[in-house]
Amino acid sequence: MEQEKKCADLVQEKFNETEADFKAASEFFEEYEDATEGEQIALIAVDKHKGNYYHEYEDLFDYVNQTALSWDHVEADGKNAGYYRLQFSWGGPSDECRIYSNLTEYWYMDWFDGACVEVPEDSYTAMICNMFYDCTGGMEK
Repeated sequence: MEQEKKCADLVQEKFNETEADFKAASEFFEEYEDATEGEQIALIAVDKHKGNYYHEYEDLFDYVNQTALSWDHVEADGKNAGYYRLQFSWGGPSDECRIYSNLTEYWYMDWFDGACVEVPEDSYTAMICNMFYDCTGGMEK
């Protein structure tokens, strides 16, 4: 019998999936913005053919804002620092980004198990987390 994988075994793969989605969405919106009307029609057709729905959103921020579950602040609890959270899914399993003052982490969690990887500063995920953070009006991370 094969042993079930732990979150530590899955977290990098799950982050890579999230990063790939954000990259594809970002590239779609950049290309769409610079396209002629005819090219935009073609981009929408290709997007639909691929099974994506990026074309249904105004821009990258709108896409993430409407597909993520929440953006909130988690207060410090005495032993852990407070952070901003961009939550993508909830339950078992769930995933989210935690934005601290000095780093951003991607967390993958499933029933009493959880693991994280640091989000590279030059990633699409970091860019998106910064877009949401900027909406706080520059409040202290």
